[in-house]
Formats: sequence, C-alpha cells, structure tokens
Amino acid sequence: MISKLSQTLKRLRSQRGITQKKLASYLHLSGSTISNYENGVYVPCCDVLALLAEFYGVSIDYLVGRPCEGVSRHRVIYGKYTLDRFLRLLDALPERRLSLLVDFLVLLENGLGS
Repeated sequence: MISKLSQTLKRLRSQRGITQKKLASYLHLSGSTISNYENGVYVPCCDVLALLAEFYGVSIDYLVGRPCEGVSRHRVIYGKYTLDRFLRLLDALPERRLSLLVDFLVLLENGLGS
C-alpha cells in the first residue's frame, strides 16, 4: 500500500504542476512531510489522507490503490480492455503522454474529435 500511495501522491502533484513546498503550504504541512509521504517514508494519518483526497478531487480508496466500490475492475470497456487494464495503463504513462491523452479526451468531450 505504501508504494502505491507514494506513487499516486507524486503523480497527482506532478499532474497539478505544483511543488512539494506549494502543496505543503496549501495543506499547512512542511515540505519535508510531503517529501516523506511521496517517498514512502511515512504514511499520512487519516485526516491528512482526507485533505489530500479533497485537494486532488479523488477518493481515499483511489489514493491507496483500492478498487472503486460498486465497479468491477474486470468490466470490459472495449475489446480486450478491462477497467483494470485501462487503469494500469494510465498509471504507467509518462507525464507527457498522459498530458496528450487528457488533451485528446478534452477534444472528444467537446465534440471536436468526431
């Protein structure tokens, strides 16, 4: 759980384009505390997990890598791609490719990709 949590925290912060120091300021924590969370040295307490989840707009379950409640990760999304496979592929994408994917999804969402 620790490595998944630390990876997720690091990725979410990077996607937001903010520094550890800035995040620490938002959450009224020290920069070294954020660094320790992202490096798996410490696990945030429940209150801090809730703050992080709220800040990033995700659930605590998402932060710690638990499957979404009520949604089967084995559900086929398209062809041989299950929800679980999509999520694993998303987690493995480098930042630049993830940014391109999000840009493409925005185009599709706005009807420009059809």
